[in-house]
Amino acid sequence: MLGAEGRAAEIFAARQRQIFCRTDRLFAILMALQWVAGVVAAFVISPRTWAGTSSQTHLHVWAAVLLGGAISSFPIFLTMVRPGRALTRHTIAVGQMLTAALLIHLTGGRIETHFHIFGSLAFLAFYRDWKVLVPATVVVGVDHLVRGIFWPQSVYGVLTASPWRSLEHAAWVVFEDVVLIKSCLQGVRDLWENARAQATLEILNHSVEQKVVERTAALQRSEERFRLLSASAPIGIFQTDASGQWGYTNEAWQTMSGQSSAAARGLGWSQVVHPEDRAAVLAAWQAAWQAGTEFSHEYRILRPDGTLRWLHARARASRSGDGNATGYVGAAEDITDRKGAEAEWKSAREAAEAANRSKSEFLANMSHEIRTPINGVVGMTELALDTDLTLEQREYLETVKVSADSLLTVINDILDFSKIEAGKVDMDHIAFDLQSNLHEVTRMLAARAHPKGLELVFHTAPEVPESVTGDPGRLRQILMNLASNAIKFTASGEVVLRAEVDSRSDEEVCLHFSVTDTGIGIPVEKQQSIFRPFEQADSSTTRRYGGTGLGLAISTRLVEMMGGSIWVESEPGHGATFHFTARFGVVKEAEIPRAPRPALNLYDLRVLIVDDNATNRRVLEQVVTNWRMRSTLVESGRAALAALERAAAAAEPFRLVLSDCQMPEMDGFELAARIRERPEFSAASIIMLTSAGVRGDGVRCRELGVAGYLTKPVHQSELLDTILTVLRLEPPDAELKPPVTRHSLRENTCRASILLAEDNPINQRVALRMLEKRGYQVTVAGNGKEALAALEKERFDLVLMDVQMPELGGLEAIAELRRREGAERHTGVIALTASAMKGDREECLAAGMDDYLAKPIKPDELYAALDQWIPRGT
Repeated sequence: MLGAEGRAAEIFAARQRQIFCRTDRLFAILMALQWVAGVVAAFVISPRTWAGTSSQTHLHVWAAVLLGGAISSFPIFLTMVRPGRALTRHTIAVGQMLTAALLIHLTGGRIETHFHIFGSLAFLAFYRDWKVLVPATVVVGVDHLVRGIFWPQSVYGVLTASPWRSLEHAAWVVFEDVVLIKSCLQGVRDLWENARAQATLEILNHSVEQKVVERTAALQRSEERFRLLSASAPIGIFQTDASGQWGYTNEAWQTMSGQSSAAARGLGWSQVVHPEDRAAVLAAWQAAWQAGTEFSHEYRILRPDGTLRWLHARARASRSGDGNATGYVGAAEDITDRKGAEAEWKSAREAAEAANRSKSEFLANMSHEIRTPINGVVGMTELALDTDLTLEQREYLETVKVSADSLLTVINDILDFSKIEAGKVDMDHIAFDLQSNLHEVTRMLAARAHPKGLELVFHTAPEVPESVTGDPGRLRQILMNLASNAIKFTASGEVVLRAEVDSRSDEEVCLHFSVTDTGIGIPVEKQQSIFRPFEQADSSTTRRYGGTGLGLAISTRLVEMMGGSIWVESEPGHGATFHFTARFGVVKEAEIPRAPRPALNLYDLRVLIVDDNATNRRVLEQVVTNWRMRSTLVESGRAALAALERAAAAAEPFRLVLSDCQMPEMDGFELAARIRERPEFSAASIIMLTSAGVRGDGVRCRELGVAGYLTKPVHQSELLDTILTVLRLEPPDAELKPPVTRHSLRENTCRASILLAEDNPINQRVALRMLEKRGYQVTVAGNGKEALAALEKERFDLVLMDVQMPELGGLEAIAELRRREGAERHTGVIALTASAMKGDREECLAAGMDDYLAKPIKPDELYAALDQWIPRGT
């Protein structure tokens, strides 16, 4: 195909020839009419001439007839035989101008006939070829010049004429030529523009037609491929129109459904749908095609031979270029075998769930049956150890307690691992005091670390929030596992627990915890396997350290459930550091009640920190710096005395001394005695920090004027309470008073009344002694009915209620209590249960309990719960 410019040239040439031929025919007719008009004019104006009495035909008549015919005949002949040629155009131009000259002569040079020249030139412009105006103008100019000189009457109607008159007439002709030539050129340009536009349009039309042909061919090929593919496809394929009526179905559908293609047309396919499923399937199909959405449905079909099959049909709308649905294309798959497998799997799952329920019931019963006697063993042993015993008796009881704790640890590990493997562990998402939670861990571990002479250090970074939302129990369990291992595998040195912020957003905080020890370390090749169940770094039968090998595996699973990861860094002989991260929700406003502290300005208060352990010094320095106190750190008693002397000499005495109790060369008690011997040191209040409390230490502290006595690891809030209390006491040289301890800090909670609902006599005695030891007033009820009766007679600050009791259990009793109280009153109730399976806590809280403690009840856990639910000053 020619290019646009070539095609435009063709179109231009064709149209120009059409104009030439049309104008040729126009002039042929015009010249014939002019000839006739000239003859008529000759006869009318001068038909005869007279000489006396004789007359003859005027010469003009013969000129009009003969000369006019000669002028017109040749151009007319060329129009007929050679239309559109340049020769024809120029001959017509000359003939037309000669005809005009003849008419002027016949009229005697009348001015009106001169306008015929201008009209003729205008008609010649119809050719849109300015060249034809050239011979026409030449003929006019020569005619006027010659006849103006020799026959002026013939052209101007006067006997004599000025030569300038011919120039005047020529000037007017040239003027018209200029206008007509410009018009011709513009006409040619218009022809070219029209030709180019038509050429472009033709090319576009051709391109569109070609694309239509190609698309049509592609569509035909696509439809053919679709037919071939659908015919060979193993699944049923169907196609519908825009109204959702089925049209095409392939052979697989016909085989699958037992229905012919003709029978499936329209909505005929629905006839094979099972009668019980037909209404739902048709409703889903109608909703899909009306909305233009995907159709997906599983249903049964009933074949003509009575066979029942399951199908899964899916269909999507096919759309035109403007987005309108033109129909649906769908596929139907026979899923009968899959449905059968699902039924078998469902049956197997139900059997497995039944087995899991049996296992869970067994674990719950086993937990209850084992924990109940262990609660008595552990509780009574701890109570007995708090009495006056001989060394031999204390050794025996401590052995019993260690053995019971070890047995309880093994039982807890086995139960926890079983629950995790069975997917029976859920994470709580409650608000809790993170700092208190971490402190409880270190406090419970202190009893294991101090007998080995280990420093147990607990440090939280300043940016760690006080309160978060998550599972405090599982966090404690992870830390207890890691820290217990650290203590077990460390013979001397220290165990340090750290907490810091790994990342934080407005809604979530990721905390990084680490437990560092100075123990035996872990070989590199064992650092991955120890996180697997029943794996230990030393698994030989002669290993020095015992254990089930489940603690780290359980911790790993729990860390993963808390959105974190766990890893270890260690070198044999150089200790180990276990790291783990966990994600918690951010508490916008503190939800855990805290007792208000009286205001006291600690800004720039000078404090001397004395400890031979560098880690302890750094931790205490960070803590007091956060309270904007000014600290000085020394590593021994002698260095402390030197620091006190320098401060006194500079008239900047220390107001507070935080001293470790166990230090080489000069221990804390000797340092306290030396300080009290020096009057210049009298402004300093002393708080003693000990790793292992010994009977009689309180008396020694009182004799030495020690203002506070706390057991490591010390919780920040506990230390702050002690400092605030100590700094309000009278000066150290006043009357000696008992030192402030964590027990004296809690004295204001010991006047509360508690109802204990417990059916087991041993557990009654254990709980009763624990509570009375803290000074609580306790009333005992043997079952739920007795508890409700006691609550009717008296109002208690808190209720400790066993869940499993005869006659009326704890869950039934709490439901009745909440019904009686209504919305006007709420008694705090903590559930006590020997069952620690999945859902127990949730069940208790849903029944109306406020908190939950699993047996065996440990004093620290019980006291922590009591401190939370019984406000100070009660």
